[in-house]
Amino acid sequence: MAKKTRRQLLGQHFLHEKKILERIVRVIEPAQDDLIIEIGPGKGALTFRLASSASRLLAVEKDRLLVQFLEKNRPENLEIIAGDILQIELSSLIRNYKGAARTVKLVGNLPYHISGQILFVLLKAKKHIDRAVFLFQKEMAERIVAGPGSKKYAPISILIQNFFDCRIMFLIKAGAFTPPPEVDSACVVLNRRPWPLFFDETEEASFFDFIKACFNQRRKTLRHNLESSGFRKESVNLVYQKPGLDAMVRAEDLEPGLFFSIYNLLKKTARRR
Repeated sequence: MAKKTRRQLLGQHFLHEKKILERIVRVIEPAQDDLIIEIGPGKGALTFRLASSASRLLAVEKDRLLVQFLEKNRPENLEIIAGDILQIELSSLIRNYKGAARTVKLVGNLPYHISGQILFVLLKAKKHIDRAVFLFQKEMAERIVAGPGSKKYAPISILIQNFFDCRIMFLIKAGAFTPPPEVDSACVVLNRRPWPLFFDETEEASFFDFIKACFNQRRKTLRHNLESSGFRKESVNLVYQKPGLDAMVRAEDLEPGLFFSIYNLLKKTARRR
């Protein structure tokens, strides 16, 4: 087996197509009262375009060689943060650098292998972030925006959509990157909602655990997954007294609001030991 290159190990695929870069800038809508934080700026193809419009731009880069490259070419309103976004306390970083900025935007052409983790970074700092614009693997992008009845619908779909309005803006062919990845990508915009759709932040962790249990075996019924996760049969029977809930329904067919209603019904129910 051939040894992986340093770029492959870091998951680096640099976007080089100018028209695509300009489309991404239009989605981000950089403004003079923005603080923009870019994850993985690479060689600065997007970074330098953003720096010309935003009042303040932070670029978080893990690759020390790219940090050196960016430092040599950076404009005055760009600051390079050498580090791993997965190890940085993003909320603290925003508080330290926000200053007079009215809007905080998080952007990035993300290594595919950390896409899921980045969503949890976003969720953890959601109170401080107004908009996120990311390039994801197409399949991940479809999972983020998926709704009931879709095979892509998943616990993360419900969790992220509760706090952000999520949209795929356009698709990007692999040839727009160097080196080209094995799959196509998508530009996704996530705008923070004025208030959560269904559940408050205080319920976030326990409700996410609940919906993961509901989706544990996708091909099984909701009843099977609830009982398998430890809920008493008599408690699950109460769930199925709800109007319109079919006995053979699967988790992928339920609206988020109905999930939360079932969660509230069951959360005080003791599970079997």
